[in-house]
Amino acid sequence: MLRIFLLLLCCMMSTAFAANMQDLEKLSQLSMAANTKGLDLSNADLRNFQFSSDKINLKRANLTHANLSNVNLEKIDLSNADLSYADLTNAKLTNANLSGANFTHANLSGADLAHANIDGAQFNFAVLTNANLQEANLTNTDFTCANFNNANLSKADFSGAIISNANFTNTNTQDIQHYESVIDNHVSCTE
Repeated sequence: MLRIFLLLLCCMMSTAFAANMQDLEKLSQLSMAANTKGLDLSNADLRNFQFSSDKINLKRANLTHANLSNVNLEKIDLSNADLSYADLTNAKLTNANLSGANFTHANLSGADLAHANIDGAQFNFAVLTNANLQEANLTNTDFTCANFNNANLSKADFSGAIISNANFTNTNTQDIQHYESVIDNHVSCTE
Protein backbone atom coordinates (compact mmCIF):
# COMPACT_ATOMS: atom_id res chain seq x y z
CA MET A 1 0.00 0.00 0.00
CA LEU A 2 2.82 2.38 0.86
CA ARG A 3 4.50 1.53 -2.44
CA ILE A 4 1.35 2.53 -4.40
CA PHE A 5 1.04 5.77 -2.43
CA LEU A 6 4.69 6.66 -3.16
CA LEU A 7 4.22 5.87 -6.85
CA LEU A 8 1.17 8.14 -7.06
CA LEU A 9 3.02 10.89 -5.18
CA CYS A 10 5.95 10.66 -7.61
CA CYS A 11 3.59 10.86 -10.59
CA MET A 12 1.89 13.93 -9.18
CA MET A 13 5.23 15.60 -8.43
CA SER A 14 6.60 14.91 -11.90
CA THR A 15 3.63 16.63 -13.51
CA ALA A 16 4.10 19.66 -11.24
CA PHE A 17 7.10 20.65 -13.33
CA ALA A 18 5.53 19.87 -16.68
CA ALA A 19 2.70 21.50 -18.58
CA ASN A 20 0.45 24.12 -17.04
CA MET A 21 -2.77 22.43 -15.92
CA GLN A 22 -4.97 25.32 -17.16
CA ASP A 23 -3.40 25.01 -20.60
CA LEU A 24 -4.00 21.25 -20.57
CA GLU A 25 -7.61 21.92 -19.61
CA LYS A 26 -7.97 24.07 -22.75
CA LEU A 27 -6.87 21.07 -24.78
CA SER A 28 -9.29 18.70 -23.07
CA GLN A 29 -12.24 20.96 -23.95
CA LEU A 30 -11.44 21.00 -27.66
CA SER A 31 -13.25 18.94 -30.25
CA MET A 32 -12.05 17.62 -33.59
CA ALA A 33 -14.55 19.84 -35.42
CA ALA A 34 -13.02 21.83 -38.26
CA ASN A 35 -12.13 25.36 -37.27
CA THR A 36 -11.26 27.84 -39.99
CA LYS A 37 -9.41 30.06 -37.56
CA GLY A 38 -7.50 27.39 -35.62
CA LEU A 39 -6.97 26.94 -31.90
CA ASP A 40 -5.54 29.77 -29.83
CA LEU A 41 -2.85 28.28 -27.62
CA SER A 42 -0.60 31.33 -27.67
CA ASN A 43 1.65 31.62 -24.60
CA ALA A 44 0.52 28.14 -23.46
CA ASP A 45 2.84 26.02 -21.35
CA LEU A 46 2.52 22.54 -22.85
CA ARG A 47 6.04 21.23 -22.26
CA ASN A 48 6.43 17.46 -22.14
CA PHE A 49 2.83 16.99 -23.39
CA GLN A 50 2.16 13.95 -25.59
CA PHE A 51 -0.14 15.11 -28.38
CA SER A 52 -2.27 12.58 -30.24
CA SER A 53 -3.13 13.27 -33.89
CA ASP A 54 -6.51 11.56 -33.56
CA LYS A 55 -7.58 13.73 -30.61
CA ILE A 56 -6.53 17.27 -31.50
CA ASN A 57 -6.51 19.46 -34.59
CA LEU A 58 -3.57 21.89 -34.69
CA LYS A 59 -4.06 23.06 -38.29
CA ARG A 60 -3.86 26.88 -38.37
CA ALA A 61 -3.35 26.91 -34.58
CA ASN A 62 -1.92 29.98 -32.87
CA LEU A 63 1.01 28.67 -30.82
CA THR A 64 3.00 31.91 -30.70
CA HIS A 65 5.28 32.16 -27.65
CA ALA A 66 4.10 28.69 -26.51
CA ASN A 67 6.41 26.42 -24.52
CA LEU A 68 6.41 23.15 -26.45
CA SER A 69 9.77 21.89 -25.26
CA ASN A 70 10.08 18.10 -25.17
CA VAL A 71 6.59 17.61 -26.67
CA ASN A 72 5.72 14.73 -28.94
CA LEU A 73 4.17 16.15 -32.12
CA GLU A 74 5.04 13.14 -34.26
CA LYS A 75 2.72 12.84 -37.29
CA ILE A 76 0.68 15.89 -36.14
CA ASP A 77 -0.78 18.24 -38.77
CA LEU A 78 0.48 21.74 -37.95
CA SER A 79 -0.02 23.07 -41.47
CA ASN A 80 -0.36 26.87 -41.57
CA ALA A 81 0.05 27.08 -37.78
CA ASP A 82 1.79 30.08 -36.21
CA LEU A 83 4.64 28.93 -34.00
CA SER A 84 6.61 32.16 -34.09
CA TYR A 85 8.72 32.70 -30.96
CA ALA A 86 7.69 29.24 -29.68
CA ASP A 87 10.09 27.08 -27.68
CA LEU A 88 10.29 23.66 -29.37
CA THR A 89 13.56 22.60 -27.76
CA ASN A 90 13.98 18.82 -28.13
CA ALA A 91 10.46 18.49 -29.60
CA LYS A 92 9.67 15.39 -31.64
CA LEU A 93 8.18 16.45 -35.00
CA THR A 94 9.06 13.39 -37.10
CA ASN A 95 6.71 12.86 -40.03
CA ALA A 96 4.72 15.97 -39.03
CA ASN A 97 2.97 18.18 -41.59
CA LEU A 98 4.48 21.64 -41.07
CA SER A 99 3.68 22.99 -44.53
CA GLY A 100 3.01 26.72 -44.56
CA ALA A 101 3.71 27.03 -40.82
CA ASN A 102 5.41 30.08 -39.32
CA PHE A 103 8.46 29.30 -37.14
CA THR A 104 9.94 32.82 -37.23
CA HIS A 105 12.25 33.28 -34.20
CA ALA A 106 11.27 29.83 -32.88
CA ASN A 107 13.78 27.77 -30.90
CA LEU A 108 14.01 24.24 -32.33
CA SER A 109 17.35 23.31 -30.74
CA GLY A 110 17.67 19.55 -30.65
CA ALA A 111 14.27 19.06 -32.30
CA ASP A 112 13.68 15.97 -34.43
CA LEU A 113 12.08 16.95 -37.76
CA ALA A 114 13.16 13.86 -39.71
CA HIS A 115 10.86 13.05 -42.64
CA ALA A 116 8.67 16.12 -41.86
CA ASN A 117 6.83 17.98 -44.62
CA ILE A 118 8.03 21.57 -44.18
CA ASP A 119 7.05 22.79 -47.66
CA GLY A 120 6.59 26.56 -47.84
CA ALA A 121 7.16 27.22 -44.13
CA GLN A 122 8.85 30.29 -42.60
CA PHE A 123 11.94 29.74 -40.42
CA ASN A 124 13.34 33.29 -40.46
CA PHE A 125 15.75 33.77 -37.52
CA ALA A 126 14.86 30.29 -36.21
CA VAL A 127 17.36 28.38 -34.09
CA LEU A 128 17.85 24.82 -35.39
CA THR A 129 21.12 23.95 -33.64
CA ASN A 130 21.57 20.20 -33.21
CA ALA A 131 18.21 19.64 -34.95
CA ASN A 132 17.57 16.57 -37.10
CA LEU A 133 16.05 17.38 -40.50
CA GLN A 134 17.16 14.18 -42.17
CA GLU A 135 15.11 13.44 -45.31
CA ALA A 136 12.75 16.36 -44.56
CA ASN A 137 10.87 18.09 -47.40
CA LEU A 138 12.15 21.70 -47.21
CA THR A 139 10.81 22.72 -50.61
CA ASN A 140 10.19 26.49 -50.92
CA THR A 141 10.90 27.02 -47.21
CA ASP A 142 12.37 30.36 -46.06
CA PHE A 143 15.38 29.91 -43.76
CA THR A 144 16.61 33.51 -43.93
CA CYS A 145 19.02 34.10 -41.02
CA ALA A 146 18.31 30.65 -39.51
CA ASN A 147 20.96 28.92 -37.40
CA PHE A 148 21.69 25.30 -38.43
CA ASN A 149 24.85 24.81 -36.32
CA ASN A 150 25.52 21.08 -35.83
CA ALA A 151 22.19 20.15 -37.49
CA ASN A 152 21.65 17.03 -39.60
CA LEU A 153 20.33 17.92 -43.05
CA SER A 154 21.34 14.71 -44.81
CA LYS A 155 19.11 13.78 -47.73
CA ALA A 156 16.80 16.76 -47.10
CA ASP A 157 15.08 18.25 -50.17
CA PHE A 158 16.02 21.94 -50.55
CA SER A 159 14.14 22.60 -53.83
CA GLY A 160 13.62 26.36 -54.07
CA ALA A 161 14.48 26.93 -50.39
CA ILE A 162 15.72 30.35 -49.30
CA ILE A 163 18.90 30.19 -47.22
CA SER A 164 19.87 33.88 -47.22
CA ASN A 165 22.53 34.41 -44.55
CA ALA A 166 21.69 31.14 -42.75
CA ASN A 167 24.45 29.66 -40.58
CA PHE A 168 25.56 26.11 -41.49
CA THR A 169 28.60 25.69 -39.17
CA ASN A 170 29.41 21.99 -38.58
CA THR A 171 26.16 20.96 -40.29
CA ASN A 172 25.77 17.52 -41.88
CA THR A 173 24.81 18.30 -45.48
CA GLN A 174 25.52 14.86 -46.94
CA ASP A 175 23.41 14.00 -49.99
CA ILE A 176 21.22 17.14 -49.81
CA GLN A 177 18.68 17.03 -52.62
CA HIS A 178 18.26 19.91 -55.13
CA TYR A 179 20.73 22.26 -53.42
CA GLU A 180 21.46 23.83 -56.81
CA SER A 181 18.02 25.51 -56.69
CA VAL A 182 18.42 27.30 -53.35
CA ILE A 183 18.14 31.08 -53.17
CA ASP A 184 20.74 33.11 -51.28
CA ASN A 185 20.14 36.85 -51.40
CA HIS A 186 22.98 37.75 -48.97
CA VAL A 187 20.74 39.84 -46.71
CA SER A 188 21.65 41.35 -43.33
CA CYS A 189 20.39 39.53 -40.26
CA THR A 190 19.93 42.58 -38.05
CA GLU A 191 16.43 43.59 -37.17
